[in-house]
Amino acid sequence: MKVKHSSAVIFIIIAVAIAAIASIWYFQFKRPHDLAVADFNTAAAYVQSKNAELDAALNKLQSVVDSDESPLDEAALTGAQAAIAAVQESKVEIPTISKKTGDILADTQKLREPLDYSAKIEELENATKSLEDSIRQLKQITNPSEEFVIKRLQTIPAIAGIQAATEEHDPNGKLNKQNGYTAAVFFASALIEQDKVYGSGILEKGTDGGGCVEVYATREDAEKRNTYLSAFDGATMLSPGSHSVAGTVVIRTSDEHTATEQKELEKQILNALTALEE
Repeated sequence: MKVKHSSAVIFIIIAVAIAAIASIWYFQFKRPHDLAVADFNTAAAYVQSKNAELDAALNKLQSVVDSDESPLDEAALTGAQAAIAAVQESKVEIPTISKKTGDILADTQKLREPLDYSAKIEELENATKSLEDSIRQLKQITNPSEEFVIKRLQTIPAIAGIQAATEEHDPNGKLNKQNGYTAAVFFASALIEQDKVYGSGILEKGTDGGGCVEVYATREDAEKRNTYLSAFDGATMLSPGSHSVAGTVVIRTSDEHTATEQKELEKQILNALTALEE
């Protein structure tokens, strides 16, 4: 009987010890670990939702960059690419959950730090709009219609009169010919004394009376025309005035203007041609 009693006592002691160890393991290790994992997942889900908002803005801008559509201003593209790189680098990464409770707690603490991407998202949205607008601007001056050019030139105060070339009345004889312009809109400048310019009308006076916007089908044709005009730069009688390429357009201003007037008028014409309407 004593043997049986001793065995029962030993069994109870062992059972109590096991229960105590299990309790210690559960309350000091298992439960804290499970709570740490739950807290980590909650914090990670919050960061993931914030990252998703940032990724939406990133992806939108990236899609415009990847569209292969050229902008008028290359700085809009490089600025977009720089914004993407900077924002991606600043994005909070969610680490792989550790097996160690202490590491999980440390990672959770980092994930709980205040996270506000609003400034980054605004930066991306601004870069997206800038790039999209620049792409639209280039499209706008890629073989634009004669009517479009006339409408835009009419908004410039320094332009006193406008007349488009026709195949019958074209000072250069290049309208609709191979490598020639698809439209040529001549204008009289209010900055020039028209009585001192040879010719009886805007077309007859040609670019001398103010200038011209020549429209080409391709950028290559516009560049070839600009190169050709450059051969006469500085000539006394045949000076072409100022000339520059934007899109597939050659903007020309009369040599009768001062250099400052040429520069300002070119700027005004380019701004008028590239102004976007909402």
